[in-house]
Amino acid sequence: MHSSSKSTLWLAVLLAVGVSLVLARPAGEDAQAETLKLESENTGDKYSFSFDTSNGISRTETGEVKPGAGEDDGSLSVQGSTSWSAPDGKKYEISFTADETGYHPKFRLVT
Repeated sequence: MHSSSKSTLWLAVLLAVGVSLVLARPAGEDAQAETLKLESENTGDKYSFSFDTSNGISRTETGEVKPGAGEDDGSLSVQGSTSWSAPDGKKYEISFTADETGYHPKFRLVT
């Protein structure tokens, strides 16, 4: 994978994480939320994490380095989702994939 491709992919991944964190940012009473579940694993070429909080925020993500033709070739493939309950009582979710083709989010109303 070329250096510019790697930079673009990492930028897409950072954007995905940043968007998720901004949308799930605690405010007011949510600042007192506690982590109910936290799981993570990193083997070097694969990673995953997930968490649930007491205020209804859930986040999952998995990533894997996909091998390329050459020693330095390859790409990172990431997928994940974030869900939360909004002040209107509805639950929303953003799911995404990010790979050599870019960042692909999907937003939906869950309930």
